[in-house]
Amino acid sequence: MSEADRPIRIVLDTSTILAFTRGSIDVGEPLAEVAEDGGLTGLPVLCLAEARWMVGDPARLDLLLEHHATTVIPVAEDWRALAATNDIVGLQDAASAVLAAIDENGYVLTARPGLYGGLAGGGPIIAV
Repeated sequence: MSEADRPIRIVLDTSTILAFTRGSIDVGEPLAEVAEDGGLTGLPVLCLAEARWMVGDPARLDLLLEHHATTVIPVAEDWRALAATNDIVGLQDAASAVLAAIDENGYVLTARPGLYGGLAGGGPIIAV
């Protein structure tokens, strides 16, 4: 199955990208489960850019980027949707993560679930 045929099941936001670089099992295990099921974990480019300046271990960030079951998600093309979501969650990186999850029919894995509290139904959020 090519990467294009593999569904993105979870999207890591900045908080979980940072947690992964600090060795969090709470992030590593879901990533491994998604990989075992033939899915992908999405890494929004805005979350990567934000995390880069706070990363605990740059080598672990490279490991995440090179993982066979991760893919980088570009910035949403619909700037209006990004702006509207940013109004709700308050951060562009978090807004890009939730839009990616919605677009992929997946979930955002986050260590900061409160950011997404204003979304209808709490949004597609999995707290770690």
